[in-house]
Amino acid sequence: MACNEDPFGIQPARWFIGPPPPRVTSFLARACSLAIMILVGHWVRVPLGGVGVKPVPVHGNTLGENDTGKIFNWHPVLMTLGFVVLMAEALLSYQAPIVPGLARETRKRVHWGCHLAAGLCLALGLVAVVQSHRLKRPNPMPDWYSPHSFLGLTALAIMGLQIIVGLYSYVWPRLSLSNRMALGPLHRFWGMAAWLAGLGAIASGLQEKVTFIHMKKPLTGKELHGLVVRLPAIVMPLLVVLAALVLYHQAPPATRQQVGDDSYGPVSGGPRASGQTLLRAGRPADDDESDYDGSLERRPV
Repeated sequence: MACNEDPFGIQPARWFIGPPPPRVTSFLARACSLAIMILVGHWVRVPLGGVGVKPVPVHGNTLGENDTGKIFNWHPVLMTLGFVVLMAEALLSYQAPIVPGLARETRKRVHWGCHLAAGLCLALGLVAVVQSHRLKRPNPMPDWYSPHSFLGLTALAIMGLQIIVGLYSYVWPRLSLSNRMALGPLHRFWGMAAWLAGLGAIASGLQEKVTFIHMKKPLTGKELHGLVVRLPAIVMPLLVVLAALVLYHQAPPATRQQVGDDSYGPVSGGPRASGQTLLRAGRPADDDESDYDGSLERRPV
């Protein structure tokens, strides 16, 4: 690299910490999402009693009372699978594909395929919680009454709009290149917003479930440090770590400026970047634009 291309000597630091982040960051992100999925699955299977598809009658009760907890338990499993695993992979699919060197069209298929699979999991998770409320006897439980439910519905609404806009704009029938380039940054921003809202809903849902358990049977002594409380407590900071690792891949690379130039905005070869360069999100002018969708891919530094 010529000296005039790196006047401030930042290139060695970029090789070490990025952006783009080192490859190990994507492995850590995927390991973190898998760890969260395993912890939530173990929490549901052991302390909460597993999953089921039918209400369980409460024996010895003359009021016809039943337990729909196993139907509800599908909700945290499916929501974690949708937001933590599949949506995280969708966000990583362009910048850090799970198999290095994938063609752009393949990465695009992985991206929208993960989002569609996530959407299916989230829809089924919503059905599970609604059914667990409505099949409850002797009195059905109300829906949409807690702050967690409102946050979750907000995340699902943004996610649904993102899927509709993404399919229409980039899959079929597809907008023109200029419109796709203009929409790209907004599509990326709202995708990250929906994902972060989903992680927040998962965190609030875990806390809400632990609170309900404590209200039903006050936890004391060793129970306060048992799996029913400890596993969600471990998941909480892992959600923050996952968010940081995944969103680091969305950070645009540092831009070069002329020595002594205090103006803001990326420059290419000295002069201020044009509007077309900004729409490309810093991509070189000779990149293939036939399928541009606003993503910032991992590129050699």
